[in-house]
Amino acid sequence: MLGTCLDNVRKTTPLVHNITNYVTVNDVANILLACGASPIMSDEPEDVEDITSICGGLNINIGTLHRTSIDGMYRAGAKSSFARPQNPARSSRRRRKATYVLRPQSD
Repeated sequence: MLGTCLDNVRKTTPLVHNITNYVTVNDVANILLACGASPIMSDEPEDVEDITSICGGLNINIGTLHRTSIDGMYRAGAKSSFARPQNPARSSRRRRKATYVLRPQSD
């Protein structure tokens, strides 16, 4: 199954938007490249809606929260059909922010 998934990624080379913490940003980009995807990294609120709307995936890592990244995560989540925050159970603040990022958007 994993082999099939990797084959699909290599065939389609999806652009994957990543909002991740500064500790893991390089690792995340390199892993996606090794799998055959094309990473793009941005948590800038003015960027994320446009970026997410052209991507084949969205990765949100809430390991290092700050106001700018939370706003970026929220806006990116609004443009994505699926988002799965990483590490939401580490603290009550992280759980609240993960819930905030994933809540249904109103137009």
